[in-house]
Amino acid sequence: MKKVKKYTILAVDDAKDSLLLLEHDLQEAGYQVITCESGDEALSILQENHISLVLLDMHMPGISGLVTLQAMKAQLDLARIPVIMLSASGDEEQIVASLEFGADDYVTKPYIPNVLLARMRNSLRLMEKTRQLESLALTDFLTKVNNRGNFQSLVQKIISQAKRDKYIVSMAMFDLDYFKQVNDNYGHEIGDKALISFARILKDTFRDYDIIGRVGGEEFAVCLPNTHIEEVYNACERCRKSLEAHVLYFDYEELMRLADHGLYKAKKNGRNQTVIEGSFGMDEAEFGGEKQDMRNMDEKYAGINYHIGLNNVLGDEGLFEDILVMFYQDHGDDHTHIQKAIEEHDQRKLKHLVHTIKGVSCSIGAMNLFDMCKAFDIAVNEDKTEQYQALFAPLKDELIKVTSGIKVHLSEKV
Repeated sequence: MKKVKKYTILAVDDAKDSLLLLEHDLQEAGYQVITCESGDEALSILQENHISLVLLDMHMPGISGLVTLQAMKAQLDLARIPVIMLSASGDEEQIVASLEFGADDYVTKPYIPNVLLARMRNSLRLMEKTRQLESLALTDFLTKVNNRGNFQSLVQKIISQAKRDKYIVSMAMFDLDYFKQVNDNYGHEIGDKALISFARILKDTFRDYDIIGRVGGEEFAVCLPNTHIEEVYNACERCRKSLEAHVLYFDYEELMRLADHGLYKAKKNGRNQTVIEGSFGMDEAEFGGEKQDMRNMDEKYAGINYHIGLNNVLGDEGLFEDILVMFYQDHGDDHTHIQKAIEEHDQRKLKHLVHTIKGVSCSIGAMNLFDMCKAFDIAVNEDKTEQYQALFAPLKDELIKVTSGIKVHLSEKV
């Protein structure tokens, strides 16, 4: 039997023989199994254990499977656990009701082991992909620290807690000096490497419970709960000295790219000359006056830098495709929702839509869409309603371009 990742399954059924059979089949498949015979007991177990998926019988004495399902979905810490309903009845109304209450799937008893296991794998896979996508939406795609939106949200929670418990909160801001010169002289790939290195230094310097965020291009911030200013100063000094002593090494590909750029410039400027690599900036003039968006080169999907998106999931092509499918499913119609929010002057909904697309578009490498959403997001924050339609028109076109490109390449999945 093929080994599976160690998931813990909670099987709930008032029929002991059904539980024994489930426990045997699931353990044979490599799962850890907890069993119980009532909805009340199931809710207690869920509060005390890390459960990956629940197999829940529809008909039980006491509280039924449907009531147990509703109780789970009403609790924030339990709502995201996948649930597969089990029942000997094929009642269509009950099936529909369980799915509407949030069940992931429905299997009739007596179940076919291979079918049940396949549906469990699908539910667990979808749960993992959803969590990964949510993580990407909260994390800066390059440095893997909190993005600006999530940093703000986490800090606000820390401040609220500090007010209740009456402790201080400190904040530190960091900016990389002359960072533009790094990009101009060595290219954005080297600039990205510098940002990644600095984020790593921040993580090594500060404590696990300090909150680190990238709040601008080369600007970072750290929130330190219950920390006096003297301690903050000392930590910031350690960070500054670590950065000062840090040497950024080029690897083979980066050196070859720089050398190739130097060769390109030598030929562009008349040939028969020597150019020092790193002494040039890849500006608009060096491309014959035609401005190119370097971030969207090598597009496999329209509007998406495939390499950026793939790097964000550590080169896992299957995961990247799944994330693109989820982006298409979640945001394929968002241009109509944004238009409606503008027409109805629904600022809260508009903010949520644009901010969400901004975070996820950055994660999948749709950098033009990210820039457009960022501009729109700023306009919403500053309540510049007169700019909405002008900002929305290109955003709509770009969003349609990205989702259409995903559909073209992944039509069998979407």
